[in-house]
Amino acid sequence: MEDKYEHIRHQKFKIRYHIIFSTKYRKGFLTGQIAEDIKQSMIRASEGQLWSIELQEIDPKKPNHIHLLVRATPTVAPYEIVHRLKQYSTYDLWQKHHDEMIKWYWSGKHYCWTRGYFCTSIGDACTDTIRHYIENQG
Repeated sequence: MEDKYEHIRHQKFKIRYHIIFSTKYRKGFLTGQIAEDIKQSMIRASEGQLWSIELQEIDPKKPNHIHLLVRATPTVAPYEIVHRLKQYSTYDLWQKHHDEMIKWYWSGKHYCWTRGYFCTSIGDACTDTIRHYIENQG
């Protein structure tokens, strides 16, 4: 029988978060190359961390927020994950798409995401349900 829990030292756990955050002022610019670059930036942010992104999607009908399914350890708080994801993606987006971003956020401040976010832990029984929901966003 396959063990469905993860192990680190003396810890046994299975922690998954469904995280959603949206663009500042709900601007709908998460399309095309920007959407692909955001996803790559999220992957880059997770490299070498005690958490990983299992799945991420942007709904093309509502390109103002992103859904993520994140696998984590008990030593990492959700706000730390969200902070790192937003930080890396905002920096990368403004570096690669400055001319496009200035059209959306003309004040000169490097906005991308709202301060808030949605996060819920998911139970064992609904992992497939959440995965199906996120996959159907894109």
